[in-house]
Formats: sequence, structure tokens, C-alpha cells
Amino acid sequence: MTTLLTHDSISLRGAGTVTITQPAKGHRFTLDSVLLADFCRIKHRDRILEPGAGTGIISLLLAKKFPLSELCPLEVQPDLEELCRRNIMDNELQDRVIPVGRDLRYVERSVQRGSFDMIVANPPFAKAGSGKVCPLTARRTARHEGEAPLEQWLDLQKMLKNRGRYCLIFTPHRLEELITLMKSRKLGPKRIRFVHPRPDKPASLVLMEAVKGAGPGSAILPPLFVHEKNGGYTNEMKEIYGL
Repeated sequence: MTTLLTHDSISLRGAGTVTITQPAKGHRFTLDSVLLADFCRIKHRDRILEPGAGTGIISLLLAKKFPLSELCPLEVQPDLEELCRRNIMDNELQDRVIPVGRDLRYVERSVQRGSFDMIVANPPFAKAGSGKVCPLTARRTARHEGEAPLEQWLDLQKMLKNRGRYCLIFTPHRLEELITLMKSRKLGPKRIRFVHPRPDKPASLVLMEAVKGAGPGSAILPPLFVHEKNGGYTNEMKEIYGL
């Protein structure tokens, strides 16, 4: 790998700190990953699939926070998959974080249907051909649907056991579309939490947990505010970061 790399660390409440080697430009972990990892409720010995894992940040944080779980990150881009494997080794989690290095369109070639308790995903927010296109391939793949539209991400529900959970973070601008696609795939939204950059700003992100085969009824959780009006982190964000 010839890409310029940085060596960073990130902490999460209940998980401690993980170290991450990642590209200096292009695909880098963001607040989205930390919020999603914090939102997930993992049960005893859950087996979890993470499609679009990038350098593995979410799987690593969850593995540290839930020491009996098994994580299976999946990343299609070879350079990022290589970094994901490196980060797993560097954090000494290779016994429980086992990469599935395949395109999510062909995931059934590597793993069995109905074999996961949870899917955790940060799918691209923008539809293919919409918005400003980033010239960096890795970042463009992370932000724009490209060859894997939202429908294909949600089709991964077939990898879940009955009553398995699908946790994701997404843009509120496409919330109606997201819920419609989920329900058509027998995924019932159960927990929904909106994320606001500040108390006086509209939501910029939405966290959701859906359950396969669930009946009607959803819980709208209290909103999460990232920054105070003065620009500093809110108390909850400090807790999430383990500050």
C-alpha cells in the first residue's frame, strides 16, 4: 500500500480505546461511526455482520465493548480491507473480529443466510448521481450509492436470524424512503433517534434499529445533541467519547 497513512486512536464509553491506521485522505472514520457503535445494543455472544466496514472502526469498538461478541466486517475495497485486517491485528482482536472480504452483493458466497444476530451498517447517504461527487474513489464509494443502492444494503436482512436486528445511521432527508424499504423487507423500525449538530439546528443524522419479523410500533428516543450553542461538546457527547 503506497497511500499516505495516519495512526489515530478513538475511545468510546464502555469500550476503552482502539487504534486505527487509516488513509490521510479519502476514507476516514467520522462521528457517524462512533455514534452508531454507541447506539448498538449487543446481546450475549451475538454474531454481527458489518458491511462497508472500511478500516474496521465500528467492529473494533463493538468487539472491545462487548467482549463475548463475534464481529464479521465486510469491505469491498482492497486497500481498506487490508487496513481493516491490520487494525484487527494491532488491537489484538483477531480471535473475535473475522473479516469477510467480499462485495456485499455477493455476501452469500462467504457467509450463510440466517446466521447473524445483528447487522450494523453506515450505508452511503447520497443517491447515485446526486450531490457533489468527491474525486477520491474511497470517499466517493462511502458517500454515494454507486453499484450498491440502499435496497441492496437492506436486502442483507436475509443474513439475519428471525428477530435479528439491523442497526444503521442515515440521513433524515431519506427517512421515509428508508422506512418504506425496510417494511417491504419485513424489517420493523423499533428504535429511532435523531442527531442534531446543536439544540437550535435540525437533525442531520438518524440512528435506527429495526427488527426482522417485528410487529408495528416504534420508540422515538430523546434527541442527541452533539454541540452546545457555544460550540463545545454536550455532556452526553463527552460521555460517548469517554471524556
